[in-house]
Amino acid sequence: MQSTRFKQSVRRITVFRSRRLPTFVSLAICVLLCLPAVGCRRDARQSLERAVEAWDSRDYKLAAEEYEHYLSLDPTSDNAAEARFQLANIYYFNLHRYDQARAHYATFLTEHSSHANAPLARERLAEVLGELGRSYDAIAEYENLNPQDLEERRRIRLRIADLYFAQKNYSQALTEYEKVIDAAAYDELSEQAYLREASIYHIERSQYEQALPVYQKLASDSSDQGVKLRATYGLADCYAGLYRFDEAIKTLREIKDEGEQKAIAERIALLEAQSREAAQAKSGLER
Repeated sequence: MQSTRFKQSVRRITVFRSRRLPTFVSLAICVLLCLPAVGCRRDARQSLERAVEAWDSRDYKLAAEEYEHYLSLDPTSDNAAEARFQLANIYYFNLHRYDQARAHYATFLTEHSSHANAPLARERLAEVLGELGRSYDAIAEYENLNPQDLEERRRIRLRIADLYFAQKNYSQALTEYEKVIDAAAYDELSEQAYLREASIYHIERSQYEQALPVYQKLASDSSDQGVKLRATYGLADCYAGLYRFDEAIKTLREIKDEGEQKAIAERIALLEAQSREAAQAKSGLER
């Protein structure tokens, strides 16, 4: 009887231990598994702090390294979006490592498309693609922006036009420049568009007749004396290209800048010689 009670007692103890042991072991395993995660988060936080300190000290190379390390440790944290955006900006503006900037802006847009900085990230991605010579990819990113503000739309269209200009796609560039100018008061954006249009008609295509009204607009409406001077010289060149030498000379004589008078006198002398040659050639043909 005593032996039976002893066996039952041992059985109860064994059952108690068998029930309690897995719980204890599971808790211990959980603690052990959590320790690396806690350490990882601590390392990530320290890396982020070092990145900010390096940025404040203008040590941009170290800042980029620490932001990279932070994102590798904790890519889904609450601070990950701001960290990646800042890292892309460092590569773009400070280190001029455009391919790395492109990659991080693109990742930012993929992972944080609704973030407040998403439009700015897309615009900077377009700028970086332009720097990398990928003009048509840049244009596609600009087209995806579609800002609501009219002035912002004009500014983006000017960027797109300049990219077409850089690719020597002058017909499309002119179309885009007209979108900047159309129904808008003369301002800095339209001035840049007019300057590019004049360059296409005058320099790239030798279409002097089309260039004349553009140069006249710049000469009359610009408040920048340098732009006015450039436009006046452009007018004279276009008149000369059309063999309207008297108008070319008259235009040059309207320039009153003392520093330009020597160059103007030389140009006028050249134009007068060209005018005589043209008259002689015409006289010879009429005989």
